[in-house]
Amino acid sequence: MMKQKHAYLLWLGLLTAVLLSCTAQDPAEPIVVSGAWVRPAQTMSVAYLQISNHGRSPQQLVGVETAVAASAELHETRMEDDIMRMRPVDAVTIDPGATVALAEGGLHVMLMELAEPLLAGQTVPLTLHFASGETVVVTAQVRQVAVDALTVASATAVAQGTYVGQLVDPPVKVQDFDLPSSKGGNGRLSDLDGQWRIIFFGYMHCPDFCPLTLVDYTQAKAALGDMAAEVTFIFISVDAARDTPEQLQTYLAHFDSDFVGFAADDATLARIQPDYGFYYERRLASGADAIYTIDHSTRSYLLDRDGVLRASFAYDTDPEVIAAALQWYLAQEQTN
Repeated sequence: MMKQKHAYLLWLGLLTAVLLSCTAQDPAEPIVVSGAWVRPAQTMSVAYLQISNHGRSPQQLVGVETAVAASAELHETRMEDDIMRMRPVDAVTIDPGATVALAEGGLHVMLMELAEPLLAGQTVPLTLHFASGETVVVTAQVRQVAVDALTVASATAVAQGTYVGQLVDPPVKVQDFDLPSSKGGNGRLSDLDGQWRIIFFGYMHCPDFCPLTLVDYTQAKAALGDMAAEVTFIFISVDAARDTPEQLQTYLAHFDSDFVGFAADDATLARIQPDYGFYYERRLASGADAIYTIDHSTRSYLLDRDGVLRASFAYDTDPEVIAAALQWYLAQEQTN
């Protein structure tokens, strides 16, 4: 396995004349908020979201504001002796490289004394305040989430110690896009509906995290055996200026010719970023416009056949573990 990775890295070194440093964590302490939603309500509601810390220092969420409620407070729900207790919390800590979910049955934001009823289909602005002084503004969708069988089964599996990735709860129906594809012309994410999909956001000039993830994908695909026909592995470039569809086709073919690449422009990335919670930032070299590196997140994202984000996998998760998780999801289709 290690020899195979070294062989790919040797090929990559020959393919690229100069490979510049690519870091997975950003020293500027970036915070990414994704999956924000609010329950419909008349006088009091609750907001849920996920916060990812792509920096190198812990971050603390210390407050939330919104124009739709007189006050917004951080709360936590706990079960104690079969009694549900809800208590305010002073802060929510997000460790470096971690994602903390404010979700049902745990941490959440209480929206009290609503200015007017919140109806499904509306949006709610939320301003998140962090102890570092950073402020993040997000737009939350007002919706009533129906818990489907796969969500229940996934949560049960996790509780029983089965690894199925880091769950996205509630799952997120991701937005479609239309981008230049390594398969020729433009392609849509929805063109791949009917397949399970694993998505990685990276770039071709990355010397380590991106190629090693693609190596892991080849090994996960091999471990799937016949089930591999049900899964598409997707590489979305955050460097469309350099990563043309033709170059992506050549690049990905060195790993697996079935892998699909998209060259994403910044406008599309900004639009779909809240669905996934990925991060990227270009680091321009002084006096050299074409020479730059890109800091980026390193998670892989699992979409089901309908384009619903179900889970994610941390970088360097063993390929056989990823394959086992995929096999678990595919098996659930036979029982639900």
